Amino acid sequence: MQELYTNRLILREWKPSDAVDMFEYARDPEIGPNAGWAPHKDIEESCRVIEMFRESRDEIYAMVLREDGRVIGSIGLHERSPSEVVPSGRSREIGYVLTKKLWGKGLVPEACARLIVHAFKDMAVDELWCGHYSFNERSRSVVLKTGFRYVETVRKTLDRLDGREVDLLAYRITRGDFEELQKDLLERAGIIL
Repeated sequence: MQELYTNRLILREWKPSDAVDMFEYARDPEIGPNAGWAPHKDIEESCRVIEMFRESRDEIYAMVLREDGRVIGSIGLHERSPSEVVPSGRSREIGYVLTKKLWGKGLVPEACARLIVHAFKDMAVDELWCGHYSFNERSRSVVLKTGFRYVETVRKTLDRLDGREVDLLAYRITRGDFEELQKDLLERAGIIL
């Protein structure tokens, strides 16, 4: 995985030494449940998740603040779709989490914009998906700011949380959408070509 940069962030491969930073945000009861997983119980759980990320075929990045080198979240491109609609061609799904301490500062839309550009330009995907649970308004805001278009609502069971059923709203960006959005996404991420 190549490192990716925005105005305020570095998106890079996870390191075992990132476990302390991950546990700091992943133990928060408002972080994991918004993404469909239970809060981390201990630093060993964060270590296992980092190892899983490092072994994955997906591109899962540590979101790092450029100003101090601290890991503040995770963002990735996954070989899956949140929707029951069969993806066409080369498809990926963006997923992300951010420490609560930095919510509302535009960091996730900045990171998403950079990853969207990377997916279409470097990976030559045909479409990108993103989804959020109906109760997660912050993720809805990110999805809309980065140009995703609503496709459908899917009923899901949260096996990694508590087994409850929730509504997942699924969105996508096609290659044609990307061509229209490219200038805005480059600006949001602070990329100069």
